[in-house]
Amino acid sequence: MKVTDDYLDFIMEKFRSLDVVSARKMFGGYVLHMAGKVLGFIFEETFLWEPGPTIDRLMPDAPRRELFPGSKLFVVIDDSIGAQRLCSLARACYDDFPISKPRKKKKEAENRFPFAKFFD
Repeated sequence: MKVTDDYLDFIMEKFRSLDVVSARKMFGGYVLHMAGKVLGFIFEETFLWEPGPTIDRLMPDAPRRELFPGSKLFVVIDDSIGAQRLCSLARACYDDFPISKPRKKKKEAENRFPFAKFFD
């Protein structure tokens, strides 16, 4: 089941006061970034928070779920959590978030067309 735009908008609206949170499509869901770090994922109409010591301390009883079979356990964020609380959690957990891997650059035209050097 893919994520609907309404659900993505619902989650992103909660982060509106933090203008450093963004979402990018990934594998039928979305990855959420906060100032260059991975905050979590939205898959199957569920918001999954990146695990770490701070979120474990602040939400010890929150349910956990795998992003995919065999992955680490992510914290499931209940949809009823308020925007202020969610933003406070994001600020508190920021140092725990992993740095986003840079996207691969598109190959240059010469690499896409290896015979280009013969047409100069």
